[in-house]
Amino acid sequence: MVDVGRLVGKKLALLIVGEDEQGKDDVVVFTGIVRQDGRSLILERVEGPFALLDEWLERVQPVDNDVRDILLDSDFVLPLSIGNLPGGANTADFESTRLKWPKRGET
Repeated sequence: MVDVGRLVGKKLALLIVGEDEQGKDDVVVFTGIVRQDGRSLILERVEGPFALLDEWLERVQPVDNDVRDILLDSDFVLPLSIGNLPGGANTADFESTRLKWPKRGET
């Protein structure tokens, strides 16, 4: 686990794995700068802040130089996986992350 103090002020990549419409793995990278907000950490992004849950912090790793370009020149990476919403789920019941999965061909 990375010392939390080392993360503040550094660029963090969220490496998120999900499934596309065909059920195949799909991966996206979101980045921002880690900031302290009281006792919690947030990822400051142009689209708005993203809360970094305490239970995720043990997964944060320094970025190896051989994948730095792929992770958009980030200092650290946090791999996460997501699932699809259950059928008939009301999106108002879920917290907004401001993370928008890009459509195919968007950069």
